[in-house]
Amino acid sequence: MKKRNIPIILLAIAVVITGAWGYWQYRDKNRYYTFLDNQFQRMFYDTIGNVETISTDISKLLVSSQEKENIVLYSNILMNAYNAQGNLAQLPIKHREISKVEKFLNQLGDYTFALSRKNLNGEELNDKDIENLERFQSYAMDLGKDLHGLHDKALKGSVWKGELRRKGTKELNEEAKKKSEIQTRLVKFQERMVEYPELIYDGPFSEHAIQGMKPRLKGEKAGEEEARKRAVQFVGEYVVEKVSRSEESKSRLSAYTFTLKPKNKEEGKENPIYIDISEIGGRPMLMLNNRKVEKANISAPQAVKIASKFLEEKGFKNMKPTFNLKNDNVLVINYVYMQDGVMMYPDLIKVKVALDNGTIVGFDSTKFLISNYSRGIKSPRLTPQEAREKVSIRVETTEEPRLCYIPTDYLKEIFCYEFEAQYKGDTFFIYINADTGAEEKIFKLIKSENGILMI
Repeated sequence: MKKRNIPIILLAIAVVITGAWGYWQYRDKNRYYTFLDNQFQRMFYDTIGNVETISTDISKLLVSSQEKENIVLYSNILMNAYNAQGNLAQLPIKHREISKVEKFLNQLGDYTFALSRKNLNGEELNDKDIENLERFQSYAMDLGKDLHGLHDKALKGSVWKGELRRKGTKELNEEAKKKSEIQTRLVKFQERMVEYPELIYDGPFSEHAIQGMKPRLKGEKAGEEEARKRAVQFVGEYVVEKVSRSEESKSRLSAYTFTLKPKNKEEGKENPIYIDISEIGGRPMLMLNNRKVEKANISAPQAVKIASKFLEEKGFKNMKPTFNLKNDNVLVINYVYMQDGVMMYPDLIKVKVALDNGTIVGFDSTKFLISNYSRGIKSPRLTPQEAREKVSIRVETTEEPRLCYIPTDYLKEIFCYEFEAQYKGDTFFIYINADTGAEEKIFKLIKSENGILMI
């Protein structure tokens, strides 16, 4: 009789142990949720503080007349814009639905940096600058109000915990389709951002340098059928099954936009290819294939060779690869135009290579088509040795400097010597005006497993 009771006793003990284990798991899970909830709330509050400070500092900037005070305000706005963007990026939100908010914060910081450079050069804000700052402040105030509208929900703990618990349930796929309160508010905010200032500084070698520039592209206007043919030719006739016309491009150049349906698409997936062909000259401007690249089978140097050959075959001659970045098994490579041995940084082309099979999945020649022309290159007033004397004595330069044209914040170009310099194990690129000896730009070279960038 006692022996028959042993399994029952063991089963009861097992049930108790399992229940205790389940309770501890439940409690640990709740602790984890509470920890993340507190983390998200802190980031949320920090974002509110960043945005409110931005709005306040812009208002101060608009009434300030002292250069020293302006420098402090510019620095604060820049720091808070980037901090807000960083905090926002870590919140449990579908970021594709708030991309304009993130872009707004990023460009606000970059625009502020451009204005601070003007301030350092003794230039005053013009009417356009004032108008842009007022609009930036208006958007910052709106964003602050929307964030405050979520304040009570965040305090009650119902915002982040709800998000976390949904993501831990079997109903994840269904719930993920629903917008959280935070997403809804931020989506409404970005819907109000119909237009915001376009005079944005986003790096000297970036697309923003072409805003306001009169395109230099010349040629006869291409008709829709001709543009359609060129779109297919650019991608490859063997690739394309069907071509359809999309809405008009909103690029700096008027263009025809087409959607190409590939022949060898994955089963159940369209994987369309989007391409813009300029109306003037019928030149390929943009191409994007958003197919998923599962793994990397080829190296970055191999991808660069593939991209260089592609540009040569498509008629883009004398292009030199400069810097690249790997993301999601795709390598993005920047190319600059070479004229008589001089690098033309304003004439930029970007090429994206899929690292699984080496196909071209992205192409952007917009900046090249807008700014490329034959420059009248004159001999520099300074010799390489004289220019080297303008570089800090604390750095070591090991190679001969290269001549180049670099774009400025405000649609001009500067003829420079490019020095590659070393300092305490870091690599820098220093740009010295080839005529005046002024130090125009300094960039730090960042090498990582994902590629090479200058910041």
